[in-house]
Amino acid sequence: MTLNEMIYKRKSCRSFTGIPVDEATIENIKAFSMKPLYPEIKVHWDIVSRNQVKCICPWTTPQLITIYSEETDGWLENVGFLFQQMDLYLQSIGLGVCWLGMGRMNPKTVHKTEGMQFVIMMAFGHPKGDQLRYELKGFKRRTPEQIADQVDPGLEPARLAPSAVNSQPWYFTHEGDNIHVYCSKKGNRLDAGIALAHLYVANGETFRFFKAENSPTVLGYIYIGSVML
Repeated sequence: MTLNEMIYKRKSCRSFTGIPVDEATIENIKAFSMKPLYPEIKVHWDIVSRNQVKCICPWTTPQLITIYSEETDGWLENVGFLFQQMDLYLQSIGLGVCWLGMGRMNPKTVHKTEGMQFVIMMAFGHPKGDQLRYELKGFKRRTPEQIADQVDPGLEPARLAPSAVNSQPWYFTHEGDNIHVYCSKKGNRLDAGIALAHLYVANGETFRFFKAENSPTVLGYIYIGSVML
C-alpha cells in the first residue's frame, strides 16, 4: 500500500510476535527518505536493541527507533512530521508500530548525540495478526466540526492522525487558500507535527508549510504554522 492509503488504515500496534525484523528490511528502513518540516533543525535517529532502552510499556519490541533533535523553535513538530512518515512507511511494509512516550535510553548505554535532546522512541516489529483498519468508523476521533472553523474534507487526513492518549490537540482555521494550524496549549506539539505529516502525505505535490505574519488568535491554542494544500 502507498503511504497515503495507510492514513486510512493504520493503527497503533500493541501486540507483537517478538520475532526480530531481518537485516535486509532494517537496511530498507534506514534508507527510507523523510521530508522535514524544518530542514535546518538537526535530527538524529537510530535503530537500537531492546536492552539499550528503558520502557515500562509491555509492548516493546526487539528493535526500536530512538529519536533525538536539536532543541530549538519548531523541534517537536518537526520530529512528529518526520517520523509519522516513518510510521506510515513501516505499516505499509507490513510491520506494526507504536510511539512510546514513556521510553528512555538506558543510562548505561553509550550513545553519542552531542547537542541534541532525546525526544521519543518508536517500537516496531511483526504484529500478531492483522493490525490494519478496514472501516473509518474504527477511528475514534473528533468530528470535522470540532477540529476546524469550517468543515473541510481536505483536513480528513489530519483528523485521522494518531496522538498521545488520543488527545487530538490540533485545530485549523481558514483564510482564503491558507489553513492556519494550532495546537492546544495543554497538548504536545509533536502531535501537531504528526497531523501535518498526514496533510503532507495526502498532498505531496502541492503541500507548502510557512509562518503567516498575522495569523488569527484562537483561545486556548498556540499557532504552529500555516499550510497550502
